[in-house]
Amino acid sequence: MRLLTRLIMWLSLLTLAMSCRAEQPEISIVLSNQEYPPYMGQSMAGDGLMSRVVSEAFRLQNVKVRYVFYPNNRTLQSARTGAVDGSLGWAITPERQKDLLYTDPVMSLRMVFFQRADHPVAWKHMRDLASRRIGITSGNTYSEEFSRLQAAGVLHPEASPDDVSNLRKLQAGHLDLFPIDSEVGALLMVQNFRPDQRAQVVAQPEPFWTAPMHVVIWRRHPLGAELVRRFNLGLKQLHASGKFNQLVEETRNEIYLSLDHN
Repeated sequence: MRLLTRLIMWLSLLTLAMSCRAEQPEISIVLSNQEYPPYMGQSMAGDGLMSRVVSEAFRLQNVKVRYVFYPNNRTLQSARTGAVDGSLGWAITPERQKDLLYTDPVMSLRMVFFQRADHPVAWKHMRDLASRRIGITSGNTYSEEFSRLQAAGVLHPEASPDDVSNLRKLQAGHLDLFPIDSEVGALLMVQNFRPDQRAQVVAQPEPFWTAPMHVVIWRRHPLGAELVRRFNLGLKQLHASGKFNQLVEETRNEIYLSLDHN
């Protein structure tokens, strides 16, 4: 009986999706993207976990997505200036909202501090890190609290153009801490460091921020509100049908299987 009920619900959602697609004209958009494995990446299955979900949610609402990959510090800027229609994988900040419309959150990152295994950093409050050398990546945000303490001159982070550069500085002992999503940091270490180097860098066990990630659309885009509406509807369809989790797990398996073969 439960299986029959789920089948009826799935068929109803499919009928609704097909009806919506038939009534809506197709829209083609370009979103800026970046290397942030396993969530985003040009050489990964589906262009990464988040990219695949975003493409599918838009597809369900008759929006065709093409990704253009940029270096990290240019990815968001290209969306804020209208060089592309939008981007994906960004947290909300008041500054960004001046130029961008935000969709519902796609998924959340588990932000932790990576540190040297032989130099663990104990702390209770983020202001306790005032004397620490913290690396950040240009263009990224690391929570409201982090930004507030940085603006107040309590934290003095050192910016680098990309995450790998920060991990290299950390491994070499030039930084004490580097904040990054736990899975992203671990995967970047596997891709870019020897086993003996990887053993020198570990993640702190507890996240300091769980960061919801969104699709963003250029605020002055003539179809901006419509694109946000369609994406949110498509995302709801993915969750209601159970396909969201299926897509994420299938894509994750493909990504890590390809790493094993390299």
